[in-house]
Amino acid sequence: MYILKSLFGFGSRTNTKIEILKKSQFKKHLLETRGLLIDVRTPKEFVEDHIENARNINFYDSRFLTRVKDINKDKPVFIYCRNGARSARAAKKMVKQGFSQIYELKGGFLAWQK
Repeated sequence: MYILKSLFGFGSRTNTKIEILKKSQFKKHLLETRGLLIDVRTPKEFVEDHIENARNINFYDSRFLTRVKDINKDKPVFIYCRNGARSARAAKKMVKQGFSQIYELKGGFLAWQK
C-alpha cells in the first residue's frame, strides 16, 4: 500500500507550504503569529471593504510578482480574495517565488463576512 501512495500520490498533500484555514482558524493563527495579511482582490474590491490591517496586492496586476518579491519569504503570509479562487492561484505563484508559510482563507472574504 505504501508503494501505491508513493507512486501515485494517494493520501499526500499537494503542497505543504500552503495551508487552507477556515475563518476561525485563520483569524486565530493570524493573531498568534502576526504574519502579513494580503488581500489579492482588485483595488476597487479592497476599497469597498477588507479585513483590517490587510495590504492590497492585486493578483490581476501585471506587477503582482514584482510586488510580492520584496516581502520577507520566511515570515507567515495570510492571503485571501473574494471566494478563494484567486488566493489559491496567488499562493501557488508565491511558493514558486520561495515563500515557505502561506495560509489561505477558505471561502475568501465572503466567508469572513459570515
